[in-house]
Amino acid sequence: MSSSWAPLAHTMGLLSGLFSLEDTPATTEPDFREGEPIKCVEELRRIIERAESEGVESEALDDIKSRLEELEQEAQKELTITICHAVSGEAVAVVRARPTDKVVAVLREGVLRETGDALVALRFVVDLQVLNENETFEEVGIKDGDRVLVVRSPLRCLTAAFDGTCRVCSLSDGFSRDEAIVAVESGPVLSASLSPCGGHVLAVCSGGDGCVRDSYTGDLEFHLSGWAASAEWSPDGRRIVGASDTGAARIWCASTGRCLQVLSGHSDDVKSASFSPDGSMIVTASADGTAALWEAESGRLVVRLSGHSDIVRSAAFSPDGAWVLTSSMDATARVWSSSSGVCARVLTGHSKALSGAQFSPDGLRALTASFDGTVRVWDTQKGECLQMLPAENNVVNAASFSPDGSSVLVASASESLRLFCADTGECRFTLSGHEDWVRVAAFSPDGMLVASGSYDGTARIWSALDGQCIQMLEGHEGAVVTAAISAC
Repeated sequence: MSSSWAPLAHTMGLLSGLFSLEDTPATTEPDFREGEPIKCVEELRRIIERAESEGVESEALDDIKSRLEELEQEAQKELTITICHAVSGEAVAVVRARPTDKVVAVLREGVLRETGDALVALRFVVDLQVLNENETFEEVGIKDGDRVLVVRSPLRCLTAAFDGTCRVCSLSDGFSRDEAIVAVESGPVLSASLSPCGGHVLAVCSGGDGCVRDSYTGDLEFHLSGWAASAEWSPDGRRIVGASDTGAARIWCASTGRCLQVLSGHSDDVKSASFSPDGSMIVTASADGTAALWEAESGRLVVRLSGHSDIVRSAAFSPDGAWVLTSSMDATARVWSSSSGVCARVLTGHSKALSGAQFSPDGLRALTASFDGTVRVWDTQKGECLQMLPAENNVVNAASFSPDGSSVLVASASESLRLFCADTGECRFTLSGHEDWVRVAAFSPDGMLVASGSYDGTARIWSALDGQCIQMLEGHEGAVVTAAISAC
């Protein structure tokens, strides 16, 4: 009998011994020919109904009913897929799935279950093509009995702190661990990020200094020309955009630090600047109460987004680039068309100013964080609040969707952070271990891990599957303001 169905015979035996029903099947293992699993699940359901009709109440019955639900889901899985190591060809795991299941999520869970190796990036390959996170088995064309290759690569973690240092280290226990690279900057680091290829670190320090360093050696490559209050990479890693001085934003060359364009047009400080997913547009948020859309290549102002009654703290594109989400000190967020600049939705409900907002990975929902001590999840099509998530001590330090949009991570004014279900608002895990408030937290690209940074000067790596701390990263002497995991 297949090991996948071994629990079923055991469950039948439990029922027989527990209820002693005359028509309960014998405890011998059933013959699992083609079609038998569904037949046996139906028989098990009938037995449970008989027990309930006779007034049997037992914790064991509840456990068996829970197991029945699992078996019913298992019965729907039509595909058996073998995952093999891309280099050796050896089988790593065998998984069962439905054609409509997300392929990468199922394969990743199967590998983790067999190996327990959470500190590596897993990429799955079929016909020389790397599988996409959002594709199903049906969409990819994977059939019953097929083989999928898995490629393992080390994960790296970038941390930055008020002590003026950035550190990059390898997390994987399965690879030789790199020593942390320390880069001393000209003042407290306000933000830092790895380039899309992983080879460079972009850091912005107090005093307006932005610079790029080699992520493996820590060597300084160049400073950004002019003042930089914030900075982020373009999707292709060839340009950098950020807030600058005198109500402007700047676009820099990511190879030299030379200023390519100055985006002038706001009448007050620029609070944020971000590229569109394809890198062709830039959106800025300003203290003048507006956001603006610009052509990235020419620096031309395309349209101004007017409607907020106070400072606009952030602005970001939807994953498909069709929409822009803004958050404001007026306690609202707004959804705008990026093509026309028309406001399509106003998200109202917070009682105090917003500190940030972001789209879900599918663009159908939005997340807002507020100084009222809550995080809200919204339907962006209807403008309705779907969930309200409380922050500890009424302070939200960081909030983000998981890469698949199923979870929301919230860091508050406490030594712990919490992981919520985005659909129900239920708290799945509380991640505890820091000795001071958690300032920043983010998911790994595959959503399996969480990195957090704290005022205690440490960063921690957590499992998003069970909430357990996997690793603690020490060495900083000030509050950690960046903690990010990269697969590059």
